[in-house]
Amino acid sequence: MRCKKNITCNIRNITLNLENIISFYRNITSHFTGSAKIITLSLVIIILSFANMALCSSNIFNNSNVSALDYSSNVGIGFTFNPTLSINISSSDLVISNLKPGTTEDSNSINVSVATNAAYGYTLSANVGDDIHNNSNLTHTNNTDVFSSIATNADLASLDTDNTWGYTSKLSNETTWSNYNGLSSFSNTILLDNNNTADSTGSVDFKISAKASNTQPSGEYTGTINFIAITKPTPMNLAESYFAHGKTRYNGYYTMQDMTSTICNKTEAIGAQLQVLDIRDYKLYWISKLADNHCWMTQNLDLDLDSNRTYTHWDTDLGWSTENGNTIDENATWQPIRSTINFSGTNVSEWRNSGTEPFSANPGDVYYYTSNSDANDIQYNSLQECTEAGHSDCLHYHAGNYYNWSAAVASNNTTNLVVKYEESPDSICPSEWRLFKNSSNSEAKKLINSYDITSSRISVLRLAPLYFTRPGFMPLSNSAIGVYGGYWSSTVFQNAYSYNLFFSGNSLVPERDVLKHFGFSMRCLAR
Repeated sequence: MRCKKNITCNIRNITLNLENIISFYRNITSHFTGSAKIITLSLVIIILSFANMALCSSNIFNNSNVSALDYSSNVGIGFTFNPTLSINISSSDLVISNLKPGTTEDSNSINVSVATNAAYGYTLSANVGDDIHNNSNLTHTNNTDVFSSIATNADLASLDTDNTWGYTSKLSNETTWSNYNGLSSFSNTILLDNNNTADSTGSVDFKISAKASNTQPSGEYTGTINFIAITKPTPMNLAESYFAHGKTRYNGYYTMQDMTSTICNKTEAIGAQLQVLDIRDYKLYWISKLADNHCWMTQNLDLDLDSNRTYTHWDTDLGWSTENGNTIDENATWQPIRSTINFSGTNVSEWRNSGTEPFSANPGDVYYYTSNSDANDIQYNSLQECTEAGHSDCLHYHAGNYYNWSAAVASNNTTNLVVKYEESPDSICPSEWRLFKNSSNSEAKKLINSYDITSSRISVLRLAPLYFTRPGFMPLSNSAIGVYGGYWSSTVFQNAYSYNLFFSGNSLVPERDVLKHFGFSMRCLAR
């Protein structure tokens, strides 16, 4: 929208949250007379309309005492928004022409089509019931005898329960009908789910079937099938979900610690990214809602542990050990017995092979990236060097720090964590985040499966939107840098071993048991 010259406009942001719903109601009349004919249909259309919106009112000031240089005017502006959604049904009749006692018969088919200009697709669904018969039965005029809706899948030949009816449907370009199913009076059954924003039309073929007993009273049985089309709303991304749940920005960024399970669950835009702030050291991290429906960090944790600092439940993943008992220890704290080692190169004399005490190391501002699925990751020694190499997403490939398992799970002594599939209750992830679990219901495997990652598709793990890197592991060796990537889980294997996600250019092990004293990378996912 443009404003005319010499006119001052003050326009507030406007958010439109519109849901189009169109319902068609089709009456079903079933005549059962020994050689029954069924079903006459009529329709009612409900269409939503949208009024024009006036954003500001016209208010022209005409005062001879005011200088022309001071003159201004407020002008009403507006627009008309006309979303479209329609359903078309090819015939007004569904007729079972020859329903005899003790037999099964199906109807002719009708076509139900949808057209819309909605940007994010639509659903077409059906239910059964009306204001008089608010159930799934076709009811006799005596209001006693019924044909009830079937409960399970069945083809026409095996629809053997007396005095039942069901429906079947198929896409209009298909040749095979699905099995018969029942319709519910209290929930919608989706017939067509369209997520293709480039395709605004679609249709299904629809018919019904009934099975009569030898003793069912003849006569007219009636009910109503409702076809409902609903356009899908714009998917909410992470930033919108933070805002919708009352979170505010800190220094221009939402924070890691303000994440909640509700914020993640309400984020519908899979793969959408957001850069957020860790309030412990003011470092920024990219996060994303991924295809496994978890929100993950999509760059490695870079927290430098400080032996002079006490980490709390409010800034770090501490005190959640009894969450299943509806109790959280809000007073939980941890002070590491040693700080993170800063080093460059591969000579790290301060690193110790301890599997019970925390060790961590910071390799500096290092990045590991390659877009070649067959090559090792290339090391860049600064963000500028990585960017100048032509990579636009270098921050995702920051090496982060190396942590042994004791450091990763925020413990100064992990001697007691030795039982297979035992989960560490704590971690050094930000509060409201945690390590992934690699138990028998592995979250690492779920993530990998959700992107169809196999040994021949490992490059998918390293590229958008996952961005896993291969910075090697501690103690560092030149043969490991850029070749191997390993990420700690919260899950114990046994004694001196815990599970992690481990991969190279041609090998992928989502549940690998490794010695706890090795230093690996960390990725956290939202609680």
